[in-house]
Amino acid sequence: SLYAVPREIRENPAAEDTLLKLIDIDREEFRRRLGRIRNNRWTPVRILRDVHFRTYAAIEERKVHMPGVLFLIEPKRAYRYRLAAHTLGHIGELKEEEANRYEDLEAGDVVGLAGVEKTWNDALMGKKGYNYMEVDAHGRTVGPLPNADPIPPQPGSDLLLTLDLELQQYCEDLMHEKVGSIVAIEPATGEVLAIVSKPDYPPETFANVLSTEEWRTLQEDPDTPLLHRAVMGAYPPGSIFKMAVLAAGLQTNTVTLRSKVTCEGGYLLGNRWFNCWLKSGHGEVTHQGAIESSCDVYFYLLGREMGVDAFHEQISRFRFGQRTGIDLPTESAGLLPDRDYFNRRYGKNWTDGLLFNIAIGQGEVLTTPLQAAAYTAALANGGWWYEPHLVHKVHHIDGREEQPEYAVRHDAGFDADIMEVVREDMLRVTEGAIGTAAWLYDPRIHVPGKTGTAQTPHGDDHAWFVAFAPYEEPEIAVAVLVEHGEHGSTAAAPLAFKTIRKWLGLDEGWWRAYRAKVLMEIQRQRAEADSIAAADPELGGQVE
Repeated sequence: SLYAVPREIRENPAAEDTLLKLIDIDREEFRRRLGRIRNNRWTPVRILRDVHFRTYAAIEERKVHMPGVLFLIEPKRAYRYRLAAHTLGHIGELKEEEANRYEDLEAGDVVGLAGVEKTWNDALMGKKGYNYMEVDAHGRTVGPLPNADPIPPQPGSDLLLTLDLELQQYCEDLMHEKVGSIVAIEPATGEVLAIVSKPDYPPETFANVLSTEEWRTLQEDPDTPLLHRAVMGAYPPGSIFKMAVLAAGLQTNTVTLRSKVTCEGGYLLGNRWFNCWLKSGHGEVTHQGAIESSCDVYFYLLGREMGVDAFHEQISRFRFGQRTGIDLPTESAGLLPDRDYFNRRYGKNWTDGLLFNIAIGQGEVLTTPLQAAAYTAALANGGWWYEPHLVHKVHHIDGREEQPEYAVRHDAGFDADIMEVVREDMLRVTEGAIGTAAWLYDPRIHVPGKTGTAQTPHGDDHAWFVAFAPYEEPEIAVAVLVEHGEHGSTAAAPLAFKTIRKWLGLDEGWWRAYRAKVLMEIQRQRAEADSIAAADPELGGQVE
């Protein structure tokens, strides 16, 4: 890194002229950098990082003509794996307008600017050291200042993250060339096992010095690789929202376990027809079929009957519309609209149609993949969860190990028997006769889940799937979002099942072989039915 001593440069204009011929900075910018530490005359100030060897050599050759110019070797982040760039974050120079937020730091010091690097900056960066030097009237160093002992620097602490290296790599591979996110959480602790946002960028991107053109390219990329979709991307949750709505309906006695709704492919509200996703209709539906086959009509009517005030009060128990509290500096709260929101946006004459939409996770409801994973962990635990977090332990320089105690436990406050009903209904999604993800059934493990297809005005529908496993003692809760993936069952659910099998050590090849056998048996049975029908149409119809 190229440094300059302000007083020496200002007293030698020729040195500034010589230096500016060798570096790619104009005079105005050079002087801005030179003066970014207020009232500083003698402390060297960083002018350039990652100086190219050609520039270094050219300056060294002319150094005798440039008093006050020096080079210092500084540490630089290096990454063994191209993983979790958004989550790890990056370091960079502290801007002058933010310097007052940090004790004992000055503009130009290197600090965490994003991700874990920023949230845990105080633990990671340690403390600067100082040497006290005596200089003469011409600014020349005479030697150490008498009776002023140097203060050695103190290294920062190391962080052991909750992320599992193999699972993180596996999930990133699953999302290769896709746009979206995978978040996996350990329900019992809130530890984030994997957190993926695609597309992304190489982690070392900000460890290097970005040119203006490189920065502009990243910012203007239509795929928005700088966006941490897992924590900042707010999406309509679609049908993964329905478990919360069902729990709210049962808790408020808006519906009971015996309540039935007839689905004829939609519902006429006033003069507007609200489609169910199955245009032929689901027929008579209870809470079980409403989750298993994801009947929209059931939830249209439940949302309207509950009313906006009770709806918001109950659903917010799962902390929709609120940040999860993860130890990252930027997180979207999503949106769970209430009466005031609707009044502000639509006036006081809005209709029940708005409740129809939010009751199926559409309309104004927005959530992040991280919120969806925390919500799924709550369902796995029967209604409680810990705040998601990324740091498992802090290793201090003195050898002490500290386990952070910042993870807060939340309880949604729903009756235990209601939560068990919801969990059982989720299991029907993957194991029931008409479950929307039943084709992914794995006989080795019970995986309660829920598909979701969320409409968006900007292209094909988004695909969701949330799940936890095993059913009996959950070890992992997963949320998968594939932007414009269209169908949760086919685009998102397979990725969630693969993530779960990876974490539980279940061979993926075994399931593929099992699935192939199932398909062969289905084909055999169909061929047999066709043969019988050809010989005896009446009997064949009974077999079919």
